[in-house]
Amino acid sequence: MQRKVEVLIIGSGFGGAIAARRLAEAGRDVLVLERGPWRDTVPNRSLGLKNLAPLPQGAKAYTHGLRCIGSHRLKHDIVLNKKGFIEAYQGDGINVICSSGVGGGSHVYAGFMDRPLVPGYWDHRHPELCSADMERYYEELLATYNARPLTPADQVPNSIEQTNYDGTLNCLGHPSVAFLMPENPGQPCKRVDGNGMERWECDMKNNSFLGSPSGAKTTLDFSTLWPAMRNGLKIEALCEVTAIHRLKPPTIDGMRYEVRYRDHGNNSQDSIQAEHVILAAGGLGSVRLLLKSRDVAQGLQGMPRLGMRFGGNGDYFGLWKENSRKDLSKGMPIGSPFRLKDSQNNVLVLRASIQGIDAIPMPPLLKGWLRKQSVIIAFGGDYNTGTMAMHKGRFKITYKTSENPIYQQIGDEMTNIQRATGTKVYAPRNPVTVHPVGGACLGASIADGVVGANGEVFDNPGLFVADAAALPASPGGAPSLTIAAWSANVADRLIASLKARDEKAAASCHSASTTAV
Repeated sequence: MQRKVEVLIIGSGFGGAIAARRLAEAGRDVLVLERGPWRDTVPNRSLGLKNLAPLPQGAKAYTHGLRCIGSHRLKHDIVLNKKGFIEAYQGDGINVICSSGVGGGSHVYAGFMDRPLVPGYWDHRHPELCSADMERYYEELLATYNARPLTPADQVPNSIEQTNYDGTLNCLGHPSVAFLMPENPGQPCKRVDGNGMERWECDMKNNSFLGSPSGAKTTLDFSTLWPAMRNGLKIEALCEVTAIHRLKPPTIDGMRYEVRYRDHGNNSQDSIQAEHVILAAGGLGSVRLLLKSRDVAQGLQGMPRLGMRFGGNGDYFGLWKENSRKDLSKGMPIGSPFRLKDSQNNVLVLRASIQGIDAIPMPPLLKGWLRKQSVIIAFGGDYNTGTMAMHKGRFKITYKTSENPIYQQIGDEMTNIQRATGTKVYAPRNPVTVHPVGGACLGASIADGVVGANGEVFDNPGLFVADAAALPASPGGAPSLTIAAWSANVADRLIASLKARDEKAAASCHSASTTAV
């Protein structure tokens, strides 16, 4: 018998998890399909969750670090481990890094929850949307995740104020971070909430890109999805969606889409029908799935602007050879943004600690060397000039840094930082982004976008995009909070429309029964 659900959500990162929780709390029938596994962390173990896959910690960094490698030169990804952590994609001019697992990108983010750098980011995108209306979501989400700026009282090692090369580097402020900080700085303790969920306070050692085994970093699996499961949300992990097919006409019971997926748990193909489908597979994954569903599987039609206005948020990553006298691996995973003193560039620069290396098997001399170095990160928003398309069955991202002036500014900033600090930065020729945005952008109509103010695809009713793929422009700063705000907006508008439909149907039924009497 064909399985059916009212709302099917594809993906469980900031786009999928926020929408799933709101819909479940509203009493809707919701199922989440997530291609990755639940991760083995202190909070998830304490909740009694089963079939937990390891984070890439210790020796597992070699066996579970990479999930798959993709390229515009390959027709299919090279899958190394279905329970792996990172997906790496090589595009034409840019490289993309994504994560895989229940909770999505929250396992690899630095806990930053910040508003867009662009003033009035949501204004003039759609007549029914503005920044003033979206602000309530930003405030709500910051409160929900207890995100706050760090202060000197937190006694964070290696803060930018402490390692600024005698004032050469200028701190630009402290964004809100979603971390469980120690009540007694330097003495992290385990905390247990009223539901028996356990978390450790941040130990300033291992809560970075390799995940947060202690639960100090607020990830979406235990903070958002598990509470929603208590309200009826269903999650099926290790289920990778391969195609979306629009049903024409809809079934007699209102199902409008058939979603086909591979269950990696039993290595089988399956499908499910849904009245509403919310796509939240990430800035790369969502657009890729829409393109494949339309151009390869022939399951969707239309969407003339699909794949346009892709951006990498101006992301830049490099190894910063500082040869510091300090152990730079201690501290928060990423420090506060800074720029060179008196810089005229509109660039945010950050130092990322190289954490999690203590348990990874490698020569002691190499470990010691890595502790003295860091990863240097920069971003500031690009112009979203890239494209995503299917070409001869291959998914291809095309991107030119020359069309995005932010990279010239980043290059200038890096050159000046090296000169002023006597250090070296080593970076790949093409930029690496962990914040792919756009490709299924918000617009006022089908002539300039793929989705409207409610996240619904203009020419495919009942199909929504709730993640970074729908963002109309690069936020410039860390996009997690903006993605979450967009997802909340999409969910709330859908809840309102479903409620109005149900009330109308109930009134019609009541009227019919009254007339019959």
